[in-house]
Amino acid sequence: MANELFAGSQVIVYASREATYGTARRLNGTDAMLTISESFTPAEERDVRPDRSGFTDHLDRYRGRKSATFEITRLLLPSGSVTTEPDDDLLWQNAFGRLSINSTGVEYILATAHDWSLTLRRAIRTGGGQGVADFQEHVRGAIVNQVEISEGNQGQNGLATVTFRGVAKDWGWTGNTSVASGYLNIATSATTFRVSSPRQLSVGSLFKVFNTNTGGGSGILVNTVNYTTGVIAYSQSLSATLSSGRVLVPYNPTATTAGQPLHARIGLLSLDGSATKIDHLGGRVTLEDNRGLLNEEVGYDSASRVIRENRRNVTASFGFILKKDEVGELLGRRDRNDSRNLQLNIGDAANKTCKIHMKDFEWDMTALEIPDQGMARVTMSGRGLGVNGNDSLKVRFL
Repeated sequence: MANELFAGSQVIVYASREATYGTARRLNGTDAMLTISESFTPAEERDVRPDRSGFTDHLDRYRGRKSATFEITRLLLPSGSVTTEPDDDLLWQNAFGRLSINSTGVEYILATAHDWSLTLRRAIRTGGGQGVADFQEHVRGAIVNQVEISEGNQGQNGLATVTFRGVAKDWGWTGNTSVASGYLNIATSATTFRVSSPRQLSVGSLFKVFNTNTGGGSGILVNTVNYTTGVIAYSQSLSATLSSGRVLVPYNPTATTAGQPLHARIGLLSLDGSATKIDHLGGRVTLEDNRGLLNEEVGYDSASRVIRENRRNVTASFGFILKKDEVGELLGRRDRNDSRNLQLNIGDAANKTCKIHMKDFEWDMTALEIPDQGMARVTMSGRGLGVNGNDSLKVRFL
């Protein structure tokens, strides 16, 4: 059927670590993760020429540098094993910089100078169902520079969530096309051929030749596209010879994922390093790492490397129903600017717990909320500070 649609309910996101900044990577089903929502947003400088033309209309625009941003929101999902990373491991690693795994848990630790990048792909995986078609978009040269963890009444219907945001070098897409006319036998060793609709592909596109030719199992990666001649270039070996008319579709492998959601009915907040629990309604912890991309040097049409632009910010906010015995702990310590050893446990079962630790946390001044009906409440916000360097925030899956 012509003009098939793309079913948004069948989205899968994949993350792959790049070997060289901005060089797109292929993928496998184990690179997949389930999401609640996501967005990949391309950008390119396109402005009108500033010179005068003798007309009252603008006559032309110029093109400048390209970039992209992304946002991925998903449930906070421990893998189910204390020695196995969660599905979104590469996003956590890229945001924090360091990964430590031992017999008791998987821990993400802040680092100073990590500069590696990701290829992220959002795929609509339909499997060729009636009236629908596969699609894929990607960003390359991507880094995660903000993480937001939400739990309790700040989560998704009581389920803890995490949102990853960041910037990327460029954006691209993979549509559906076919081998162009005139080919009887394209050898398995070939590295180029013409396609019937080159605008269905871009640099970094990942496709398979329907239904089994996957370039060795991880997709065939488009290195270049000539939109005039229709020739695409790639580096993978074909698993079978090709001829005209063979269909090219996005390579969206079956996802391999794990993990169970963490609900607000299980967990605790402590302000003294886990010794004492204090009741709360929910909270949000945010890491802004303040790394960016270098995208201003002459001779480049997009970012060329990862740079650190400023010191990171770690902030958090929590909601409380104000209780008589907790006025001193919350309001008194806030007024004195006392440092607190804050620990948030989301979940409490083995293999199903996320522990968030800010060992030097100071509250900001905020107003009480005293409604006409209901109990007095207070939303407390503050900042996590470093003690010995790169320790203002740790996240551990237990």
